[in-house]
Amino acid sequence: MLLGMISCLGATVSADESKTDLRTVRIIYLVSRDREENVEYTAALEFAIRDLQKWYGGQLQGPTFRLSDPVVEVVKSNRPADWFYGNPNGSDQDNWGFNNTLDEARNLIDARHNDPGFIWILYSDGPGNKGRGGSGVACLPEDDLLGLVGKHPVDKDKSRWIAGLGHELGHAFGLPHPTDTEKHVDAIMWLGIYGKYPDKTYLTDDDKKVLRRSPFFYRENNEPVFQKGAVVATYHYTGGAFEQHAGHDPIAWTERKTASDERHSFEETRRDTEFIYLNDSSRGYAIRLPMAGGESALSGDGEKTWTTLYPVAQKKD
Repeated sequence: MLLGMISCLGATVSADESKTDLRTVRIIYLVSRDREENVEYTAALEFAIRDLQKWYGGQLQGPTFRLSDPVVEVVKSNRPADWFYGNPNGSDQDNWGFNNTLDEARNLIDARHNDPGFIWILYSDGPGNKGRGGSGVACLPEDDLLGLVGKHPVDKDKSRWIAGLGHELGHAFGLPHPTDTEKHVDAIMWLGIYGKYPDKTYLTDDDKKVLRRSPFFYRENNEPVFQKGAVVATYHYTGGAFEQHAGHDPIAWTERKTASDERHSFEETRRDTEFIYLNDSSRGYAIRLPMAGGESALSGDGEKTWTTLYPVAQKKD
């Protein structure tokens, strides 16, 4: 199979041909150079994500995410299986699998963080047991594929591995772990993946609030659950801008880059006499914008410390 081409159960399409007007979740099964596609894995991945599509819809009482066509895209890699979780890539070995899998998918099909059109769920057949998710991407190893087909060496309950996908998918949508892990011990974003899926695990109210403001969730008629209002104020900087949208509860903001389609969503948390404070819960970042213009700042530790970002200038829209 040619690199960069995608197959699903014998059908071959290009990455661009799988795009639709709807924002979708894309399931990518990366097949290593020294492996062949396991059709059991392909079928199990489709079953799992369709099951989670229904489960998320039940939790939100209707709205859920959309899937690409084909649902599972099988992509041939020129990397051996051991490379995915064995190739050093970053200071923390636990992140090697995530970093390598995303790097390879980026090279083959342009997978990336914070893609405005897709949530990327990347499975590799590389031996490993470290799943990760966040900022529009989740990466999972062969361990999870074995679990989805009931062949995991320790835990053969397929529901546990569907729930594991649901957990990492939640992170890709921007959901954090619960702040109160004792109260929400059975939440899917905590320990509810173990023996609780589908009926005894759940999304917290905070999770539901985040998802109802996600551009990836739609009603049955494909109407987006959340639509940002018109831009009413802009703070420009070299290479991009922060845009405030009309509406309240809370006020929505977008950061956009002028040279690409990269977008980041924020919620306004408060204002004082000098600054507007924005929060991106999916990435754990806060932004401080000077209302009169000047140096903006970034915090990644809950606003304990601030790092100068770039100068911004306000423009009323």
